[in-house]
Amino acid sequence: MNDPKILVLISKHIEGKENAEEQTEFTNWLKEDKNNQVIYSKIKNTWLGIEELPTPFFKKFNRKYMTNVVIQKTLGNLVGFAVGVLITNSFTHYVTERRSAKNLFGLAGRKKVLVNDTPEWIQYGLSILLGFILLELINHFFASKKHILIWNYVKGKIHKN
Repeated sequence: MNDPKILVLISKHIEGKENAEEQTEFTNWLKEDKNNQVIYSKIKNTWLGIEELPTPFFKKFNRKYMTNVVIQKTLGNLVGFAVGVLITNSFTHYVTERRSAKNLFGLAGRKKVLVNDTPEWIQYGLSILLGFILLELINHFFASKKHILIWNYVKGKIHKN
């Protein structure tokens, strides 16, 4: 935005002192690019002394964005985390010890023993990998709006009954 001719056109347009040729040139410049509209808006607001509020941060947190975050991201992360935990837990199992040297006849209380056959690095790696894959599948499911089809199907079944 270093073209002085455009700045002159903008100032004449704001003041309303442009002729038909300048108005056409200004309109063409304005329609060329969306950034030109932003530049014009900023110059006009500065010229007229209108203070712009820093709203881009607050515009981001509208209802649509928050619904997207809650449904897509949070639910996807929760399901991915739950799958990771279940996979990690599936590698271990408990065995009840009935007899041992201390409990020769099995009369004393029984003791649960944790048996882990798989190395930890495999457990963690698989749980992270499969949890992440499922997380991405859930996020894709919600991003492609397939949940709306399921929701409409469930609503249709409920209303029929």
